[in-house]
Amino acid sequence: MTLAGPRSHTADEPHSANAPHAADAPHAANEPHAEGKPHAANEPHAEGDLARGRGRARVAVALGALVVLLLTCLRGDGGGVPLVADSTANRQVSAGLARTPPMGWNSWNAFGGTVRDGDVRAAADALVRSGMRAAGYRYVIVDDGWMAPTRGGDGRLVADPERFPAGIAALAAYVHARGLRFGLYASPGRTTCQGLPGSLGHEAADAATFAAWGVDYLKYDACGYPDLRPAGTDARRWLIAGFGRMRAALDATGRPVVFSINPSAGGDPAAARAWTWAPRVAHLWRVTNDQAPCWASTEPMDGYPGVCTVDNLDAARAWAAAGGPGHWNDLDMLTIGLTPTTANPGVRELAGLATATPAAALDDTEARGELSVWSMLASPLLAGNDLTRMTATTAAILTNAAVLAIDQDPLGAAPVPVPRRDGLALWTRPLADGDTAVLAVNRSDSPRAATLTRAELALPATAAGYRATDLWTGTITTLAGGPLPLTLAPHAAALLRLTSAKPAPARSAAAGPTPAGP
Repeated sequence: MTLAGPRSHTADEPHSANAPHAADAPHAANEPHAEGKPHAANEPHAEGDLARGRGRARVAVALGALVVLLLTCLRGDGGGVPLVADSTANRQVSAGLARTPPMGWNSWNAFGGTVRDGDVRAAADALVRSGMRAAGYRYVIVDDGWMAPTRGGDGRLVADPERFPAGIAALAAYVHARGLRFGLYASPGRTTCQGLPGSLGHEAADAATFAAWGVDYLKYDACGYPDLRPAGTDARRWLIAGFGRMRAALDATGRPVVFSINPSAGGDPAAARAWTWAPRVAHLWRVTNDQAPCWASTEPMDGYPGVCTVDNLDAARAWAAAGGPGHWNDLDMLTIGLTPTTANPGVRELAGLATATPAAALDDTEARGELSVWSMLASPLLAGNDLTRMTATTAAILTNAAVLAIDQDPLGAAPVPVPRRDGLALWTRPLADGDTAVLAVNRSDSPRAATLTRAELALPATAAGYRATDLWTGTITTLAGGPLPLTLAPHAAALLRLTSAKPAPARSAAAGPTPAGP
């Protein structure tokens, strides 16, 4: 993330490191895991206590160092920056991950750089209690701010001793015991966005530490790294090298880790154009700036693209086709449920800059719109609100199974924009069962009526008719094949699932007339 600010901590105090765990069957730390299965809490349970995994860690460090050495021997650019090979000897370790966009919770939007152990434990409990885990939200990710200001005496990363007194391994074990997966944050530069230790030059050691702690997901933010690029060095190759070193190091540990990158942290996503190269390196990559709880930007952002919900729709035309199973465009964390009193100060500031409204927040209509856009564009779905203060309405929006099924559709087909002259944003997307998803978004402040033609809806020419299901209201409209009328409130989105009617089978003339009924 790029903005931060102080926060008065009001969440629960850290739980004890030996809090009781649910009776989930443990998995080995380096055993590939199937989607939806919990990891076990059998990793080391105290900060720096790597005794049980020290042998594995030494091997992992050696393997990681070897991989990094091999990478540096590959053909580089004029500045000597190594390229990343399209595959590595260990790439199969993580090749089967993220077949659908990851879902979970990230600490940044609510807690920023002052996140505490108790905040994360409470969020894990809330995911289970609220039904979000059952709906598919499985990752609990601790963003920037978890580290101590300096590395330990052995050169390894350590957690902030005041805010994470039990250490990261114990926190990961707590998360795993609840049938969830654990994620952490790091940076390829010298420092993170919050000025904490980066992984540059420590990739193999840090990857081994993450694996020993039981990390299942790593968010790797580029803050400061692009500024280190030597003069004359190709910017794209510099990014590929920095992110590729950590990807190779993670794979060398033998632990499957979802790798999420943000090449544009502190910069313009359009300049990084991650979608043109990141599928070789990561499971997901940011294509937007940090998102804020606002519907549409109204103020210039010093050359940056907008940071509000519908600002992404125009930009998406450039990158929408790049996603698919195992590699996804990332629109940043959801802002649903954030309020002026629960969002961290940096997020509030960003929303205020974009809208000139200090108390920015999404209303319920806009919140449904945000989840509709993220789901249609097949983005990872990472809630960012304080789950312990979530309203029933927010929980219902985040757990709408019909909407989430669009995001999680196993086909992973690219959404397609449909041009219109009336300002309505319209997208379609084929689904695995032959249905078609349709997203229509009214960006304006006025109600809008529209008619969607058969061609715009991408219906098969052979379809005798179709059934349109509104995934928010459950309303079903059956049409013989003509256009679909829509009426959208201001700032509203309609997410529809179209099911084509099969044409009646042709009947042979020799069969004679259909017998009359009794």
